[in-house]
Amino acid sequence: MPAENLPTVDVVIPCYNYAHYLERCIQSVIQQENVIIRALIVDDCSPDNTEEVGRRLAAEHPQVEYIRNETNKGLVGTSNVGLMGWATAKYSIWLSADDLLCEGAVSRAARIMDAHPNVGMVYGLARVFSNDSDIKEERLPDPVEYQVIPGYAYIDRCCDSWCPTASPSAMVRTSVQQQLGGLDPNLPATCDVEIWMRISTVADVGVLNTVQAFYRRHESNMSSGFTYRPLSDLREQYEALSIILNVHGANLPKAAEWKKVSTDRLLEESAWLAGMALERGDDKGVEICTDFAKEISPDWQKAQAWKRFEIKRKLGKRVLTGLRKLTGKQRKLEPHNPFNPGETFGWLPDPKIAERQVL
Repeated sequence: MPAENLPTVDVVIPCYNYAHYLERCIQSVIQQENVIIRALIVDDCSPDNTEEVGRRLAAEHPQVEYIRNETNKGLVGTSNVGLMGWATAKYSIWLSADDLLCEGAVSRAARIMDAHPNVGMVYGLARVFSNDSDIKEERLPDPVEYQVIPGYAYIDRCCDSWCPTASPSAMVRTSVQQQLGGLDPNLPATCDVEIWMRISTVADVGVLNTVQAFYRRHESNMSSGFTYRPLSDLREQYEALSIILNVHGANLPKAAEWKKVSTDRLLEESAWLAGMALERGDDKGVEICTDFAKEISPDWQKAQAWKRFEIKRKLGKRVLTGLRKLTGKQRKLEPHNPFNPGETFGWLPDPKIAERQVL
């Protein structure tokens, strides 16, 4: 295909204290073929040598630009500098400096979006890793398949199970993103899912059955900070869902159903977290989870999960611990971590939702 006909893609790379990851990240971007690609490193006033590395990479590669915020804007503000103020290509990718794109990933996503103008976002699977030595060449499935699902099906999944997508595997249509607005600064932990749901209120979603990116898991991840809080990120999930269901998707036919499904899920998960706090002896954690349940539903005590919690509360920590020893069923007292090195993350919809097509 002549260069002038190739799809254009802008990659926004927010960076704070990730200078040691930048070069590998940029290499994964500029190696992409069959697209015209640019990358913008947005340095959020990093105190490490991000500026030195970023300026060097921009000098070495014509596709790469580097800017530094005058003041620290945080992840969301820094990302919006690129997504809303810089990106002009047909498609955009929001890529953390510690993550990587797979070979050919951008072209695969662009082919779907070129073929389906109704698609506002495409995502695939992400391989979780911790160290660069963990990365192995990904074999493409034969054949490479994809689905185009209705936007409401993506919101269905978010309401029922929360996040279907790892951020580095997602590419969006720039015009749709900029029409709907940037990432929400009030949602630092869930702004990604919120914008994907926002896009899904006006567009369909493409899903690839391939590993599209590598997602690095380490203790400095923002999500790691929420994993070990008594309520995890459930409050931000609730706030993100409220924005979608009460504002952007309020007039959609399934809005009332989505509110019930998401509230039921959040009640169940908050009761589960309260149970773990109880067994840890964390009275404050129990209080935080209980207050959240009261806030989101006047009927919270009628939820089966909270009825089970009340039984556990009456039994008390000592009895629960004794029962677990007797039965040999020891409970993990920390929240579930869905990101385990070597595994893949991402939701592949059932073919009943949308047929699979060969790319």
